[in-house]
Amino acid sequence: MPDTVLSSPRPRVLSGMRPTGKLHLGNYMGALANWVKLQDAYEGYFFIADWHALTTDYADPSRVKLNTLDVALDWLAAGLDPERSTIFIQSHVPQHAELHLLFSMITPLGWLERVPTYKEQQENLTGKDLSTYGFLGYPLLQAADILLYQPQFVPVGQDQVAHVELTREVARRFNSMYKTGVFPEPEALLTPSPKLTGTDGRKMSKSYGNTIGLTEAPDSVRGKIHGMSTNGQRVRQTDAGDPDLCPVGYLHKIFSAADVAAATQRGCRAATLSCEHCKVEAARQVDAVLAPIHARRMELEGHIEETWEMLRGQSAKAAARAEATMVSVRELLDLSHDLGSIKRHFTASAEDRQRDHDLSAQAAWWELETAERSRNLRDYWQKKLVPFEIPLAQESNRVFTSLERELEEPLLTPKKKRVFVAAPQQAEGDGWTFAVPPRSYEVWTLLCWQNQDHWLRDFVVPQKYFAQAFAKAKKTLKKDEAVPLTVRKDGARFLLVIHENEPVEISDLESNYDPLR
Repeated sequence: MPDTVLSSPRPRVLSGMRPTGKLHLGNYMGALANWVKLQDAYEGYFFIADWHALTTDYADPSRVKLNTLDVALDWLAAGLDPERSTIFIQSHVPQHAELHLLFSMITPLGWLERVPTYKEQQENLTGKDLSTYGFLGYPLLQAADILLYQPQFVPVGQDQVAHVELTREVARRFNSMYKTGVFPEPEALLTPSPKLTGTDGRKMSKSYGNTIGLTEAPDSVRGKIHGMSTNGQRVRQTDAGDPDLCPVGYLHKIFSAADVAAATQRGCRAATLSCEHCKVEAARQVDAVLAPIHARRMELEGHIEETWEMLRGQSAKAAARAEATMVSVRELLDLSHDLGSIKRHFTASAEDRQRDHDLSAQAAWWELETAERSRNLRDYWQKKLVPFEIPLAQESNRVFTSLERELEEPLLTPKKKRVFVAAPQQAEGDGWTFAVPPRSYEVWTLLCWQNQDHWLRDFVVPQKYFAQAFAKAKKTLKKDEAVPLTVRKDGARFLLVIHENEPVEISDLESNYDPLR
């Protein structure tokens, strides 16, 4: 998979919109204008949430695709750039649904019922039957939308912060339950959202019929601004007004140059500027911003097929990034699409088992931090090398804090033997150094791997080989200090040296799993 699909030096952001048709100024100022600005500093993933549209409009999906295209055209016209961001359609990336399903297995019902917008929307949208799982679960689908791309930030308004917090809780629960760090907890990136009211002074909303379209024709925009409410102010033009209470005043604050906005403020308060002239000037300032967007939209509408193919290509790019996450998730849940270690139960030969010691395909692990490399090697050893009939389980609720760089919990054999699995902290020449916490174990497994030959040597060492020397070493070290040990190659032999004790030969213990039985 191309590196450009999976990584970027810029921090990643992700956000989306439900497709409800052409956008208005409220949508633009509330989110889209900020997304356009973020493109230079962030790796942006922006998606059209057509599945989310069905959570409330499932009874009539006839306009979903048209609305999706309308939103995409407005995004492009406003400056979202597929060369700088990934712009895609949610339903074209099936991994969103897959991760949502898996999250639904572990998310408590109460978490969804307490999301503030759940009851608010049920109360506000009384004309629709929202007593469905899809509506209850849409915040969890949002969590899947976000975590699938492992972003550092989610640009949202204040009203969506609760959804980001739910996403963080889901990530935390998954990571804790499956002992992984696959989902970093994203931060809410609060979107600056200046106050912008509709033409009648209420919140700008299509349901109120008081919107100014983002890509509306300039003549239509000017007409709407000319007819805007002034919130009952200045019945006589000789009356002083308060532009902070006037919808036209809000337009000036957002769209007008500083000197123009200041002049209209003074003229309104001193009653030296008529509302008519104030609206004319507001329309001119808004037109300066929207006219190029309208022109770009008209141009794009002449190339609908090209726009749709762009969305398909961008969705495929998003799916490649999403699949990289899902490969890890499926592996954790034992749902991977290959046989993996299961084949060893049926057909694995001695040659197959030998080949599993070759880590050439995992050479990139050597560049990871010690703790992460250790976790990868430990998981690989348990899934690929340990005989299938020895189901090692991880001991729960126990973390050894005496090792800063290798926080490993012991594994348990079927007979409840406690197994500590350690990867080398360093590998030099024909030797590997380890550090083991001063705890009681029945078995050590020492994973010896060098970047030069990519071959994993695993020594499964029963207690009788290390108990006496380990106890002696603990007495000479500080309390809770990790015990250093070395595996050293001496010709054809392998020797274990614990702290300053005499070496013990462990050659016969290489890939010998009898101590685990």
